[in-house]
Amino acid sequence: MRRLALALALTLACGGVSAEPTKLRIGWAQAPTQLTPLVEELSKRHPEMFPHAGKSYTMEPTRFQGSTPQIQAVAAGELEIAALGPSSLVLAVANAHLDMRIIADLMQDGVKGLFSTWWAVRTDGPIKDFTDIRGRQVAINALGAMTDMLLRTSMRQHGVADNEYTVIETNFVNMLPMMESRKVDLVPVMPQFSHDFEATGHYRSLFTLRDLVGQSQVGMWTARADFIAAHRAALVDFLEDYMRGQRWFLAPEHREEALAIAQAVTKESRASLDYVFTDHDLYRSPDLMPSIATVQKDIDWAVSMKLLPTGLVVSPKYVDLSMVEDAKKRVDAKP
Repeated sequence: MRRLALALALTLACGGVSAEPTKLRIGWAQAPTQLTPLVEELSKRHPEMFPHAGKSYTMEPTRFQGSTPQIQAVAAGELEIAALGPSSLVLAVANAHLDMRIIADLMQDGVKGLFSTWWAVRTDGPIKDFTDIRGRQVAINALGAMTDMLLRTSMRQHGVADNEYTVIETNFVNMLPMMESRKVDLVPVMPQFSHDFEATGHYRSLFTLRDLVGQSQVGMWTARADFIAAHRAALVDFLEDYMRGQRWFLAPEHREEALAIAQAVTKESRASLDYVFTDHDLYRSPDLMPSIATVQKDIDWAVSMKLLPTGLVVSPKYVDLSMVEDAKKRVDAKP
């Protein structure tokens, strides 16, 4: 027994027994706009691209209706990395009192030459201009999300008060059927659903996100400061692997397999996914680098429109891009 204890002590001292990998439960709402579940699938098909997976970290994509429900999950200790927008970051800090940090880019809307989220109305329907929304029903994915903010802004700018129309929360997948059955009169169209809307020939754009605010940092990864402090090395390993995976998806030479993975994850048709990783898609930074200036602009705009009760000075307190920077150095060093 004494020899066994001594052997175990020597094994531990020599590093023979490693610590458990850090569990990373990562929130996402819509694929393939958010690549999180696609990158996980890529890691299964090409594990050689993810040398740290299963060793220093494990990746567990967790689906949510939108960004705001992820705030509760972080507060409850059920989520390590949340996919938030600028407005939901403010809510996480100001309302939930979470000490969050922006750590990486997810996607940006309104970038010149690329897709911008548009709001669909029926070409033969009752909505001819903004004021026709009065008394009508509008669908969004989640209250407090960017879609909600944009809806209220556009309506207020045209003299339509928040209480003059009805807002219904639903999944983006349900929005086209709801429009087709005339249960709602206005919905936001994300890039993965744009083809289906356009194919019907029934819809036109009332406005786009670019029309309202220009470029917007609509999605970014965030994590609690204390979690970062405790698991920084694992997060750098994860971001290195994820950056390598994201660059793989964005590379034109991988397009056919990338679309096959998108189909496998989303169960959508090839035709409906043909926009992915083209000029008809949102922007994703190959370096996972968010636009902090745009985040601040989005927050200041929301406050000016009285869509947020309070503002937030994002940089430097609520930003930690050092892990992405370290990950980029590693990826660039190993082409």
